[in-house]
Amino acid sequence: MKKKNALIGLATALLLLPLTACHESIEDRAAREAKEYTEKFCPTPVKNGQRTDSMTFSKDTKTFNYYVTLSGMADNPVALAKNKKKITTLLSQGLHDDPGTKVYRDNGFQFRYILRSTKQKGKVLYEAVIK
Repeated sequence: MKKKNALIGLATALLLLPLTACHESIEDRAAREAKEYTEKFCPTPVKNGQRTDSMTFSKDTKTFNYYVTLSGMADNPVALAKNKKKITTLLSQGLHDDPGTKVYRDNGFQFRYILRSTKQKGKVLYEAVIK
């Protein structure tokens, strides 16, 4: 009987171990997912004059950082400055419509976009933080 109880106890402990083992925080998950996305997909192919170079996550500010390079007609500082509010609204709507960002938005995370020029290497053409 003691042997049977010991086996049941051991089996229960082994079954519950995955539930109590290291739990990844949402910040750690975000950092891991940003790194995996960058390693797997970046740089992305140019589409509509933009290419995502990388995505990072800053734990201290709970911010996803999207680094994008613009080319062709999209690489236009005057047009970007003139339409900054509209661009920010579109990015915000895109985040709101993306079910993959919901858990992060619900936990107060931010999304920062840094768009740089191809023509003027390294020049930041647009930057915004969306909450």
